[in-house]
Amino acid sequence: MTTFGQFLLAASTLSALLSIALIAFGHMGGPKAGESLTNAGYIATFIAFLTTSAAIMLLLVAFFTKNFSFLYVVENHSRDVSNLRWFYDISALWAGREGSLLFWEWILSCFAAFVAWRRLSVTDPISNIALAVLNFVQIFFLVVIFFPTNNPFHATPAGWVDSTGQLVNQLIGTVNPALLGMNPLLQHWAMILHPPTLFIGYAGLAVPFAFALAAVFLGDASDLWVRIVGRITVFSWLMLSIGIGLGAIWAYVVLGWGGYWGWDPVENASLLPWLTGVGLLHSFTAYRRRGGFKRWAVMMSAISFVLVLLGTFITRSGVIESVHSFGSDPLSFWAFLIMMGASLLVPAVGLFLRGNVFSGNDEFTSLMSKDGSYYFNNVFMLFAALLVAGLTLSPAFGGPSFNAASFDLLARPVGIFYVLLMTVCPILSWGATDGATFWKRAKWPLAIGGVIAAGFLAIWATVLLPNYSGSLTKLDALAAIQAPLDHIEGIIGLIIAGFAIALPAYLFVDGARKRAAARGENPVAAFFQILFKSRTQSGGYLTHLGIGIILVGLVGSSMYVKDVPVTLAAEPGASAKVGQYEIVYQGYDTKTLTNGDVVNTVNIDVNRNGALLTRMKPAVTEMANRAENQSTKFSATVYSEVLSDFFVSFKGGDTSGLYFDVKINPLISWAWVGFLLLIIGTGIAMWPRKELAVAPAPKPAPRGKKKAA
Repeated sequence: MTTFGQFLLAASTLSALLSIALIAFGHMGGPKAGESLTNAGYIATFIAFLTTSAAIMLLLVAFFTKNFSFLYVVENHSRDVSNLRWFYDISALWAGREGSLLFWEWILSCFAAFVAWRRLSVTDPISNIALAVLNFVQIFFLVVIFFPTNNPFHATPAGWVDSTGQLVNQLIGTVNPALLGMNPLLQHWAMILHPPTLFIGYAGLAVPFAFALAAVFLGDASDLWVRIVGRITVFSWLMLSIGIGLGAIWAYVVLGWGGYWGWDPVENASLLPWLTGVGLLHSFTAYRRRGGFKRWAVMMSAISFVLVLLGTFITRSGVIESVHSFGSDPLSFWAFLIMMGASLLVPAVGLFLRGNVFSGNDEFTSLMSKDGSYYFNNVFMLFAALLVAGLTLSPAFGGPSFNAASFDLLARPVGIFYVLLMTVCPILSWGATDGATFWKRAKWPLAIGGVIAAGFLAIWATVLLPNYSGSLTKLDALAAIQAPLDHIEGIIGLIIAGFAIALPAYLFVDGARKRAAARGENPVAAFFQILFKSRTQSGGYLTHLGIGIILVGLVGSSMYVKDVPVTLAAEPGASAKVGQYEIVYQGYDTKTLTNGDVVNTVNIDVNRNGALLTRMKPAVTEMANRAENQSTKFSATVYSEVLSDFFVSFKGGDTSGLYFDVKINPLISWAWVGFLLLIIGTGIAMWPRKELAVAPAPKPAPRGKKKAA
């Protein structure tokens, strides 16, 4: 069966290569022969999708049947016995480097097949070249998968499996096959969804790159390519956002450290294309509406795709040490390095040669204009991405390693300033915004924002400030000014967040009020009309509102966390005070699962002012038959309120007592709510409009004269 898997990968590679050749010959052929060859090239893309899908299905069946003749199944199968065990058999597909690369390639083949399906009736030159580029990217990943360290279809070494098909429980060389399997930390509902959503976002960003490259090759600076890829790009950025959010949730409740972002290299890898994706989406808006930012759109498409490759490179080449990354792979290192260089160099040279063609309406006469804010948005996002990439990759080039505190020192002021820039943009005009117009649009949002900001400052004084310890961000060189710096940033961040929330809220309310008065509608009905009729604009407002709320959550949960290690005697009634909370030990349960895992659960009551708030059950699972570095899994518990989370992680016990890591995380639920609004807003913005009725399609024209759909 492993040989059949190798055959399917070869068939996918040949199909993608055939598609490129047929499209190229079709471009050179006459009207009839050329059209036939081009259509055949599109069909070859479908075949590549089908063969890659078959390879994925082969591996999935191997996981479900525990077919240990596949080495990848041996190394990544799940032993979970919970209700989610079937889902873990699926998620095992992307648990290791080999399977995750194959899964990445399969999603890319889905996008290529979708583009082929949507453009088959048109086969215009820009779609043809873009599809050829997508197939070239597919070939790159398929070739990388064929590298010995990346191939999921290696056979299990002889002697690892006994006559009954089970793994041998003894040391063979340096490996005990029975101890291999999926890392228990990956067995969580968020980790079932986190990698696929990231991969969809990654693979989807190859589509605007392919069409941008096609536009440069053809010298076609019209907005056709932007209109074709617009919603795919929004969808990809949306999935990337969901993936980042799910990863944060997983880190918060599984890793046991009570945080959701540690500036780990692999975390940063997913953030990089997200940042430039923001610039890309704004460039598309200016491209469609004003005929501007054409070079920005092309290069941000290329840079976003390169950063996708960089993220894959960081995770899978072993160039940077991370708790999330895989082992070293020199072949992948050079392959990704060459691909990244080419992906950046080719469009840059193309734009240099076709500079006049892609000149656009980029000039702006005033900084107080939508054009100016878009320009600074792009510069800001590009700068932020390059800064994070540089700090992350520093150790790979012999430089220092930067810890989370170093990243926070830079990210906090940069992020706060960006939210301010984002807040002002919706009330600016294209070209220039005169003072009277700006004041007319800004006066009510400023007044409302001032009230909201005052409320946040009251929360800062009564909830955040008493909770401050500064221990999470302490830098020896800045220890003397750490507290004032944190408080200044916190206060400014909350004030800006107040205005960031007020402006989109006001725009929604004012728009609904005006529509209701003009059309005699119910104000609530009018609100939903503007929400879903002008989806691009209202979705953007809702996304901005979500980011403002996220900023509130980030200020509280990253700068004002109280972290207290607690030791309780293993006697019912033993208690400890953490801030305004009191935890009381009630008992200890031990349960052995059918797979041999032992779950140790502590029962504690959480009180405040003598009244019971909740009962919590943090646990530690001792994994049976596991490698030493995978023998323990922590299950933290969280009690959430509007203004804070009470987080408890059980760290085990001995004769001295039971050990807990207890945290008070202020306002963290605001980050989750804001994240949800960001997702909803982006989803509304990308939702397709109803197609208007059109006249019957004309008879097919000769190749090269088809009307672009």
